[in-house]
Amino acid sequence: MHRKEKRNELLEALTSSRGVFWHLIAFSCFINLLMLTGPLYMLQVYDRVLASQSVPTLAALTVLILILYSTYALLDWVRSGLLGSIASRFEDRLADRAAAAAFNAALSDAGHISDRPLRDLRQLRKFIASPAITAALDAPWSPLFFLVLFMLHPIFGLWALFGGALLVTLGYLNQRTTNRNMREAEQMERLSQARAQEMMRHAETIDAMGMQPNLKAHWKKAFDDSDGRMFSSARTLSAFTSSTRATRLFLQSAILGIGAWLIIRSSGASASHGSLVAASILMGRAIAPIEQAVAQWRSVVLAREAWTSLTRFLERTPQRSQPMQLPPVAGYLRVDGIYAGPPGTKKPVLRNLTFSLDPGDVLGVLGPSAAGKSTLARVLTGVWPVMSGSVRLDNAELAQYDRQTLGRQIGYLPQQADLLSGTIRDNISRHDPNADAEAVIKAARLAGCHDLILHLADGYDTQVGEAGAYLSAGQRQRIGLARALYGDPSFVILDEPNSNLDGKGDAALQEAILGLRARNATTIIIAHRPNAIVHCNKLVVIDGGEIKAFGPRDEVLAKIMPRSPTEKVTAIHPRTESKGNG
Repeated sequence: MHRKEKRNELLEALTSSRGVFWHLIAFSCFINLLMLTGPLYMLQVYDRVLASQSVPTLAALTVLILILYSTYALLDWVRSGLLGSIASRFEDRLADRAAAAAFNAALSDAGHISDRPLRDLRQLRKFIASPAITAALDAPWSPLFFLVLFMLHPIFGLWALFGGALLVTLGYLNQRTTNRNMREAEQMERLSQARAQEMMRHAETIDAMGMQPNLKAHWKKAFDDSDGRMFSSARTLSAFTSSTRATRLFLQSAILGIGAWLIIRSSGASASHGSLVAASILMGRAIAPIEQAVAQWRSVVLAREAWTSLTRFLERTPQRSQPMQLPPVAGYLRVDGIYAGPPGTKKPVLRNLTFSLDPGDVLGVLGPSAAGKSTLARVLTGVWPVMSGSVRLDNAELAQYDRQTLGRQIGYLPQQADLLSGTIRDNISRHDPNADAEAVIKAARLAGCHDLILHLADGYDTQVGEAGAYLSAGQRQRIGLARALYGDPSFVILDEPNSNLDGKGDAALQEAILGLRARNATTIIIAHRPNAIVHCNKLVVIDGGEIKAFGPRDEVLAKIMPRSPTEKVTAIHPRTESKGNG
């Protein structure tokens, strides 16, 4: 049921241009009628002009076909433009949905990067504007040329039908032979690309530890498998394409021989010299769509795969109606018996977590590595769904909020503070093109990185590079903190916010936490280092995905640290949490 509904979503995007399709059909009709110009001209030249030796008639016919072929060129150009317009409108209509499906795929697969929906949409766009669609539009007019061939002579028509059946058989064999190989080749190609991207993404680590030979060998195997299968598939497809083209040429040449035989046998009574040449031209035009279909078969297979794949992705991302706008978030957080883990897994990382916070509370989250602290951060932001239980902000479950509206009221600093390509201003403002400069500077001052930014070559206009590669880890973390504080969010989650900070950066972080507490923002700090929880008024200790202690900071510290608190925190939590479920 859902599959049909989502498949109709793609069909709806196509049928939104149905008015243009009617124009395409009309243009195709006139284009194919104009293709009769050549055969008719040959008939008139051979059977009338040469017989009458009339130069004026020849000149008039030549001017006429010049006009007709010019009209043909114009109509064909307009038809190509209309196909491009339909393709562009189709892509534009589904672009947001495909992007949402790509985001959903990344989130639902525990952060696995997948731009497949966007690539599928682009593949469909290319197909709609490709010669394959032109061949499909011309195919319904092939019977017209078969009919004219029968009118010239029944044997011409029968030969054309035989040729058409022969090419259809070759097309069917091509489809049966190459379909599976082409699908496997595409899958291997995607695997090869994924491994190459992974290798480039971690180039520094690979080079520093001498892992290049091993990783290259790993990629080369996937590349060779893909290349071998693609070569085999392409060679098979090329063989069918060449065979089809050669068969079409033979059929066109053979019909000349048939015409000559008819003229010799009947001394020109049943066939003329003009009909012989005209039949050859008409034969080529009648079977041309079949030849084009075989030549474009690879694009047909890729488009079909893209259609199926995009449909499947859209099924996983239902189009939701705009939820009612709720009042601004005040910061009341209620976590009630949640079980949660990475999307796609059945075993929960967090088990039966229950606690609550009020505006102005600063909660420190402690626990060993892989205890589930980062999982909790992702669940509280709504990035990962809960398996059971509920997370409520101001008594409303996270799903009741519009994601964009809620996101602007949440500040989140992930454990790995990767930035996005662009300037520092872009990153702090969350890439808002209408961001107010004062708001950007305010966030930077709250994060204590305003002076740091001014000391860079281009200040706030400094390019950070992909994932913030042009900045140090500490700089990235401080700018990531400024991004989290941009817009004065009411609910802030900081995951290991001081893991890469020096003394000055750590002092700036403490000032930022005090500022959050002063304006009654609900703040959650996931920490290993004890100085990160100095200004927390509540603590929760998580171990094995379960809450071991929760309450006022001093009471919790008294329970878990009977000796010196600082010494105990350092002893229990000496390492940085893993990126996965920590």
